[in-house]
Amino acid sequence: MGWIQDLYKTYQKAEAQVGIEDEKGCILLPIAHSTQNAQLEISVDLDGNFKGARKVEKAEAVTIIPVTEDSGSRSSGIAPHPLCDKLCYVAGDYSEYFTKKNVDTYYQAYKEQLKKWVEAGCHPYVKAIYQYIVKKSVLHDLAETGVLTLKENGRADEKAKLEGIQQEDAFVRYRIMDKKVPGRGEIWKQQEVYHDYITYYLSCLDNTALDYITGEYIPCSEKQPSKIRNSGDKAKLISANDSAGFTYRGRFTSREEALSIGFVPSQAAHNVLKWLIERQAYRRFGVCIVTWNPELEEVPAWMEEDTVDLAYGEDSPSPVDVGTEYAAELKKALMGRYAVFQNPSSEIMVMELSAATPGRLSVTYYQKLISSDLLEDLIHWHTTAIWPLGYKKGKRKTPMAPTPEEIVQAVYGNEKKGLLLVDDRLMKETLERLIPCIIEGRALPEDLVRGVVDKVSNPMEYSRYNRRKITDIACALLHKKYVDKGRKEFDAMSLDRKRGKRDYLYGRLLAVAHKLEYDTFTEEEKGKRETNAVRFTNMFVKDPARVWPEIDRRLIPYRRKLSKNVQEAYQKEFQEIHDLFAPEEYSKKLKLGEEYVLGYNCELSALWADSKENGGKENE
Repeated sequence: MGWIQDLYKTYQKAEAQVGIEDEKGCILLPIAHSTQNAQLEISVDLDGNFKGARKVEKAEAVTIIPVTEDSGSRSSGIAPHPLCDKLCYVAGDYSEYFTKKNVDTYYQAYKEQLKKWVEAGCHPYVKAIYQYIVKKSVLHDLAETGVLTLKENGRADEKAKLEGIQQEDAFVRYRIMDKKVPGRGEIWKQQEVYHDYITYYLSCLDNTALDYITGEYIPCSEKQPSKIRNSGDKAKLISANDSAGFTYRGRFTSREEALSIGFVPSQAAHNVLKWLIERQAYRRFGVCIVTWNPELEEVPAWMEEDTVDLAYGEDSPSPVDVGTEYAAELKKALMGRYAVFQNPSSEIMVMELSAATPGRLSVTYYQKLISSDLLEDLIHWHTTAIWPLGYKKGKRKTPMAPTPEEIVQAVYGNEKKGLLLVDDRLMKETLERLIPCIIEGRALPEDLVRGVVDKVSNPMEYSRYNRRKITDIACALLHKKYVDKGRKEFDAMSLDRKRGKRDYLYGRLLAVAHKLEYDTFTEEEKGKRETNAVRFTNMFVKDPARVWPEIDRRLIPYRRKLSKNVQEAYQKEFQEIHDLFAPEEYSKKLKLGEEYVLGYNCELSALWADSKENGGKENE
């Protein structure tokens, strides 16, 4: 239960922000409160007299409402909210306008519950609302003001909608409009009303038991809140309702034996989790990952797109070609960026939530990290899983790590209309596998590296942009793999002209063949034609000793189109590469290993750089 205790601790630290909208528009809910989207707003004075009504637009619909243990988790049955609720609960004249059966029982339950709050001594605003709803004139007043759409027979039009909701299911909130009331009288924003209800409701709880969160004997809760990831989320983190069949999986005779949770700690933990998710969670493809510090210090958004730019602000290091030098400069930049960690030993929590079914939410990953350790692992990720990513406009010269989403797209993406598309479920599962690689410094799963290398070996299946993207990301992952082998820097980003490994050398040969042929294309051909090197890549990777002579033979007519000086330069490059081959390695009938990708990319980058220095254009 460490995660829920950590959340409870966080709520206690953030209590000063309860009920207050922060700079991001997020609100930390009070105990025994939830949110609901309202479609109708009714105004009354302090004597409970109707003063007006209006439709609520979606932009201002979110409303903080008091809830009970039953109403906060209701899915069916009669469980009224204490103050604001649907028309079938608050309107005593509902049956005069709608045909819903047994509707009077909804209103009676709502009225009796609100009456108990009033009789216990309540805020004047709450008393005014009670005085209004006992008049049973809610729908009559709404019809008179034109807010409720009626048919010719005077009954409500059940097909009419309010902000996309059938008007019979519209949710109502209240405003106090009186000369004695300062401000706008928005009850759902009144701290005094929050505290009044909390005091009243806690006095009604009597189910005292051992709270597994605090270890104290306090009022406990059987039903836990939902709406954790968003306002429409019905999944719960904690539940025990399998009383039929396997009774609590055969281990306990009652749910209390399995788990007993205090009402206040549970409410606090769930509410602060909702707040943290709304403020700073990564939520895409069914993945929900939230990172926070219990002391409310700022934490890095390591899953977001902006993460790739961490070191490229005003004090960013200048672009360099050599991995070790770049890594040292980047580390300095990251250290400055994460200076927000006032205490290097402070804790950072990382939680991932996943729902297998619409009603069940689980914590699939939870890790407590020391901020200094997290910083070191982030630095390691951003100085190892890096490459000059040419597909990123304006950043092609600066090495950086691809985003986790881009990695999944490169490994599993199928091209459609120029985009690399991945099934959401596969995206979710793979992102979950990448989390420990980023924040715990673990090695990349080998199958991801193999998968992206296989994609590089089939260039004809992708557009030129996606081909470049996949190749660059493959190089980034290979760079990380080689660094992680010994946790030492590997200068793979620059062309190694002395490296005599067969895979690397064959990759270089393929790059030179591609560049040579491409140099002879006209401007029109460059956008339409593919070189023989690209078209033969798949076969070349499978058996380079057999396929290379064919590629080389097809270069003959293209060599003749080049000037004598350029021909000699290319011939010199070919000869330099051939001289590094061991004779027995060159003729091996063996598939190329992954390192050919690095040789190909580094050679091609070097050739384009030379071409630009000699007056040529930037690469394709």
